[in-house]
Amino acid sequence: MISNKKMQKFGMRSLVAAMIVGGVFSAPAWALDLSVYGVGHMSVDNIDTGAQTSTYIHSNSSRLGFRGDQDLSNGLTAFFQFESGVDLTGNGGDDGNGGLISQNQSGPMGGIFTEARDSYVGVKGDFGSVEMGRLPGLNQWVYDYNLFADQVGDLGNVWDVDGLPGRVNGAALYRTPDFNGFTLGLSYVPSQNTAFNNYTGGFTSDALSNIGNSYIAKADYVNGGLKLGGAYADFGGAGIAPDNVVGAITGSYDFGAFNVGGGWQQETGVSGGIPGISGDRNSYTLGAAAKAGSNGTVKIQYAGSGNVSGTSNTSGQQWAAGYDYAWDKNTILYVAYAQTNNGSATASFNAYGFGHGNYGVPTSGTGFTPLGGDTSVISVGFIYKFDANLLHKSLSTSNIHDD
Repeated sequence: MISNKKMQKFGMRSLVAAMIVGGVFSAPAWALDLSVYGVGHMSVDNIDTGAQTSTYIHSNSSRLGFRGDQDLSNGLTAFFQFESGVDLTGNGGDDGNGGLISQNQSGPMGGIFTEARDSYVGVKGDFGSVEMGRLPGLNQWVYDYNLFADQVGDLGNVWDVDGLPGRVNGAALYRTPDFNGFTLGLSYVPSQNTAFNNYTGGFTSDALSNIGNSYIAKADYVNGGLKLGGAYADFGGAGIAPDNVVGAITGSYDFGAFNVGGGWQQETGVSGGIPGISGDRNSYTLGAAAKAGSNGTVKIQYAGSGNVSGTSNTSGQQWAAGYDYAWDKNTILYVAYAQTNNGSATASFNAYGFGHGNYGVPTSGTGFTPLGGDTSVISVGFIYKFDANLLHKSLSTSNIHDD
């Protein structure tokens, strides 16, 4: 026999449950998708800087992120991505994510989370999409055909030698809908009292100077195995430094068993590392990759960069060759070799800097690449990727709080 006390308790629980269910389903609800994803990329690198040879273990653009989208009314969808660089060595920087130890450490070195990567919120619909946050700069085209992305021999070692920003802060991007394979992205970066400094590389504060805004336009066309890209960017200069204006064209074709591709980039208003110089530089790349068995890929890529106009012997070039083995859809083992050659008036080109960790490698003084020196590296690496759906449910606005 059930007591009155138990009946009262059961009735109270039922009433509370009914109130909760009623509250949830009486409020507007939308579908929410939420995923967590990441990349763990480690390598053992034997690096010859042209002045010394050492072996290192590096974390290379490893990352952790969350992304999702939510259906809104009138055919609109809100979307977001929050992504951080992760240094799996625990050094806290110089891990290929753009963060330097000197920028990230105010005390003893160490840490796992480093530089913010692409992170944004936006809305999309039939009109295309609009997003705001930390968005790609040079990265919009340097990865169009980059067979060694985040490995030694990354194309960015050459195309970013003058310090073009891979990402830009406080940016807005509009992307058109797909028109039969054609899309166009337009990015705007207000000055906000910061600007790209072509003499030092990177963005700097200069509140007392006349600082311009930055603009990027990127067009893409995809038709079967054919991919074409075109980019134009104007990065506002700081103080008396000129704007850095960049144009680029990329293209590739995938034949199934193998692919070929290349590209060209021109910069204006760069110094080549020489103070007081403002000139132009042309860079280019050509590469190919072919399947080797059911799980392997062999690849080779060349990249070159000419002299900055008004200077001599500021050119450089890079060769890279490698083999990737796809253990499964998430796991890659690889071996890669890359070499760079510097003109006699520069030491700016190296084979291991962009997207790849370089913690511990000399950047000045004893052990640093001398003028006209060559660098080389052989690397054995392991990459693991994951992307897991955390949530797919109806979300009620009654359960969202601002605190």
